[in-house]
Amino acid sequence: MTGAHEHGSEACRELLARLSEYLDDELDEAACAEIESHMADCEPCVAFLRSLRNTVAQIGSLPQPRLPEDVKRSCAEAYEKFHGRR
Repeated sequence: MTGAHEHGSEACRELLARLSEYLDDELDEAACAEIESHMADCEPCVAFLRSLRNTVAQIGSLPQPRLPEDVKRSCAEAYEKFHGRR
């Protein structure tokens, strides 16, 4: 990593703005190549991506809370009541 740009530059801000799309495989090949090229030269952005991936993995491993049946029933009744009046 040669440090061809200053971390915090416009390039870093653009990368951070598109990082979620990158992680979700929502970008085209050209956009992915731009991000990967930037990261080849920017250790702080690589560290941020690593941290973000770790955070996503940790959140994904948490148990999913279940909505109590009475709350589900109440929501369904409210939905039906609201849409029945239209």
